[in-house]
Amino acid sequence: QFFENQLVFHQILEICSSSLRNFQNQLVSRQFSENQLAFHQFSEIELTFHQFSENQLVLHQFFENQLVFHQILEICSTSLRNFQNQLASRQLSEESVGPSSVL
Repeated sequence: QFFENQLVFHQILEICSSSLRNFQNQLVSRQFSENQLAFHQFSEIELTFHQFSENQLVLHQFFENQLVFHQILEICSTSLRNFQNQLASRQLSEESVGPSSVL
């Protein structure tokens, strides 16, 4: 009976050991799945950060372009004022010479 009990005990020990291995495997599998999910989320965050950096660059370029546009507008305004001043000056010269000088 001792040997029978020892055999039963050995079988119980084997079942417990097998159950423990299964539990550990499930735990490792679950941790692996969680790690995979975390890695996927990290990849998405990394992609989002990359897109944010690109958007920041585009925004920076937009402000640079806005500055250039403002400078071009300033040059056009200055050129227009110069043209208007020259036109006014020419009209004044023509008016001051008058029709009597033409004869």
